Amino acid sequence: MLAISSLSWWFTHAIVLCGMIPLFPWIDTAPRIAIVCGFLASFWQQRRGAWNLPDWLLNSAIVPVFLVYLFQYSSRNAVQPVVSALTFMLALRLLSKKSVRHHLQMHALALFCLASSSLFDLSPTFMLFLTILLFLEAPALVLLTYYAADSLITLTRNELRMVLTAGTALPLLSLPLLLLFFPILPRTQMPLWHFMSGSAASSTGFSEKVEPGVAAQQLTVRERVFRAETGKLPPQQRYWRVTVFNSFDGTRWQRTPLKGSEKSLDRQGTVAQTIYLEPGGLRYLPLLDAPVTVSGIPFQRSADLVYERSRRSAARIVYRALSDSTGSIPIVNRIDTRPYLELPDTIAPRISQLSRQIRLQGSDVAERVTALETFLRNGGYRYSQQGMPTGVDALEQFLFESKQGNCEFFASACALLMRGSGIPARLVGGYLGGEYNELGGYYLVSEEMAHVWVEFWLPGTGWRRLDPSSFANNADQLWGAERRTTLLQRLRLLADASDYYWNRAVVSYDLERQVQAAHSIGKQLQRFEFSGNLRRMLPYLLLFIPAVLGWFLWKRRSILFAARETRILRRFYRRLEEDCGIHVEPGKVGIFELAELSGSRPAEEFAQLYGTAIYHDRRLTDEEYTRLQELCGRSFKSSGNSF
Repeated sequence: MLAISSLSWWFTHAIVLCGMIPLFPWIDTAPRIAIVCGFLASFWQQRRGAWNLPDWLLNSAIVPVFLVYLFQYSSRNAVQPVVSALTFMLALRLLSKKSVRHHLQMHALALFCLASSSLFDLSPTFMLFLTILLFLEAPALVLLTYYAADSLITLTRNELRMVLTAGTALPLLSLPLLLLFFPILPRTQMPLWHFMSGSAASSTGFSEKVEPGVAAQQLTVRERVFRAETGKLPPQQRYWRVTVFNSFDGTRWQRTPLKGSEKSLDRQGTVAQTIYLEPGGLRYLPLLDAPVTVSGIPFQRSADLVYERSRRSAARIVYRALSDSTGSIPIVNRIDTRPYLELPDTIAPRISQLSRQIRLQGSDVAERVTALETFLRNGGYRYSQQGMPTGVDALEQFLFESKQGNCEFFASACALLMRGSGIPARLVGGYLGGEYNELGGYYLVSEEMAHVWVEFWLPGTGWRRLDPSSFANNADQLWGAERRTTLLQRLRLLADASDYYWNRAVVSYDLERQVQAAHSIGKQLQRFEFSGNLRRMLPYLLLFIPAVLGWFLWKRRSILFAARETRILRRFYRRLEEDCGIHVEPGKVGIFELAELSGSRPAEEFAQLYGTAIYHDRRLTDEEYTRLQELCGRSFKSSGNSF
């Protein structure tokens, strides 16, 4: 036997855990300690007996806590004080005696805590705990109903199984409503949790300036930046363009506005991609190099194919693009190349001398680029993020002494040598590579893939991409063959695919997608040809309609194909109700009592004849059935009781 009070206690505390676990990582230390102490105290009381703490004392204890967080509340800090106060209220309720009212209060507070966790992060974990809470809540309420009637009730295992079955059925019955309301309920363009919690911190992998020589080593940042839904691409085409650096002051490359404009040749984009950009501080749109068209988001396009977001948002955004991945940008108009040849006066003499040597090795740009490629490929340079040169002469150290560095060193040194040898050049910042997820059909690009490469001007053609890092001795670190994935990596890809589909189906499902879905349905209905589709559907309908009809007849067989004993008894009941005003509830009153109540001789004869057969476990004969039909055909009114 299981005590109803103990069962209610366990269900309530399981519900509280479902509400607190998703919120726990986001609250401050004080409410964390309070809720842990509340749980420990509640478990102690369950084992050793409840503490007789008066409600007025616990209610008074929350007042100073509420005042403390009230003074912390502001438009910039609206979430933390509220969730902290909720946590303290739940902790104090765990200390009290567990009446039905207190149980219900803890249920409500747990639900509020779970909802509050979505202000910080709406991940699949939230849906998991919400589902568990809903399946716990229904049987918990059923148990509390018994508990309110008698707190000393005990249940057998079979009775508990019935309670759990009934409680589990309630959430299952609500699932069709969830599927109905999710696509049509209104929602904001920006998810609420991002609006309330402010902008996310800016990423550290990608920077809006290139400054080689600042640090001797580079830390690996695995933060996700975006997912690009597209087909598989060769490694040499996985360049994701973000911004262009066109100015060098001696230590850093920056992006500065330039006069004039470049008009690129109208091209046909061959690679389509749908990009899901994570919340963050990136103000430029990552796109497969080189982008041709972009849609789905407001933007400002620069002549050098840099797409800047028109408005900053902390929300996850989705946009589509077409790109030409050939590695060149044809320009149809004349441009001023002088800004791409500018060099500061502080360039080291050895770098200037090397630039002159490269210039002398070719009469045109193509020959000089070939000479520069040969120099870098045969120079013994090594790609590394550790042990990089530092200081104002870091590029000189890289070229002539250490000969190892990251992409910033390779790209900066190459661009300087190009400009020094008369080749207009600029740096392009973005990302290289991506981990392809076969389950989701997308590339996952993280901050550790941030990369810099060079674009140089080829007269008569336009801008051409050149990645100096590919000339390193160990360039296979960037363009190596596809590696075999381990079981752990497969599980990680599976988890990321689940998160991707969650964000795509739930988090990113906003008003715009609702309108698109409505327009799509409208277009489908306009194109629907009723007669043609009806002819195609006719064979299926001929099979479907009899199947439905057969199912209906089977479900109603007890009514439509009832035995004649049952049918004549129903007719007897109807006659009593019509003629005598007696409302009959089958099974509650016997036919002899009903006949006596009616005061009708035909009713009494019916009861006698029917009871003689049925109560002796035999079927009605044809003569008896005919006589009963005659009796039911007469009036049962007392004034007409004559044969």
